[in-house]
Amino acid sequence: MTGCEKKTQEAPILAQADLVIYAVQEPSVYEPVIKEFEERTNLVVDVCVGTTEELKQMLCKEQTDNQIQESYQEQQKTLDWDLVFGAGVETLEQLSDQWLSCENSQTESIIQEFASPDQTWTSFSALPLVIMYNTNVVTYRELPVGWESLLEPRWKGRVAFVDPEVSGIGGFALAAAHITGPDQEDYVKKLAENLDFQTLQSLNQVNEGILDGQYSVGVTSEEAAQALRVDGADVDYIYPEEGTVVVVDGTAIRRGCVHEEAARQFLEFTISRDAQEILVSDLNRRSVRRDVAPLEGLVPMAKLPIISAGLKELSSEKEEALTEWKQVMEGGGS
Repeated sequence: MTGCEKKTQEAPILAQADLVIYAVQEPSVYEPVIKEFEERTNLVVDVCVGTTEELKQMLCKEQTDNQIQESYQEQQKTLDWDLVFGAGVETLEQLSDQWLSCENSQTESIIQEFASPDQTWTSFSALPLVIMYNTNVVTYRELPVGWESLLEPRWKGRVAFVDPEVSGIGGFALAAAHITGPDQEDYVKKLAENLDFQTLQSLNQVNEGILDGQYSVGVTSEEAAQALRVDGADVDYIYPEEGTVVVVDGTAIRRGCVHEEAARQFLEFTISRDAQEILVSDLNRRSVRRDVAPLEGLVPMAKLPIISAGLKELSSEKEEALTEWKQVMEGGGS
């Protein structure tokens, strides 16, 4: 596995690469999967790392460039990446016209709620959102119970929250509170105030900040909180009583990609039973397959307080909450 030098700009395909992946994940997630794929296929994979926003901007720019059709088609032949891995499925669905059909022998095993309606992407993992807290700092009487707990004055400046304009976790946390809260816009404003208008740039910063006691509580993914708890860290977590959301990330093959066959092999591998079992055992994530059980000790998905909302509704709520968030943050409390 090799890596692109540039993160935010398009980088040339390395000559030895058999497949170029645009990864929207932490290395701890994509590296084990790609390594296993390389070992099984003897293909060399090059990885370019970026954010969801960079992905959307890149593709939207290509769509709106005022180029003649021949020039556009020539550009499509020399794309610098073939497949996106780890982007939120709501983003993949919004950009569905950018992807090739990806139906294969494994897609029938995907849980229906996590499946693409038109087979333009496949889901990879399911991440319920949780509120994690430091057990050395938070007393029994102070335990958080839901999204409203993040607004309590005692936690002012002590809530770890990833920038929702950078991470889907932050965006969907706002969406969850937006859907379930009695005063949606007021919640966004109150949360920003309780954060002292400060956010973190990655989920790792959230987890580390709570772990070392810099923050008392915060929003993270179930897999991160569970991994820390299993390792004996002084943290625990709850599922928000108002309801939580399951963030689903996935994979899609770019139209006009150079290495289409290798891309199809990788996509199919990500949802194979072997890869999904690695996902559970090594990454503490929930599988999107019906025939792969969750990690022992996790609450069954059917018993989680999951908000009853479809992908389109959640995406719409997320965008609305983000708009309000940007306005509040730009105001800086004024």
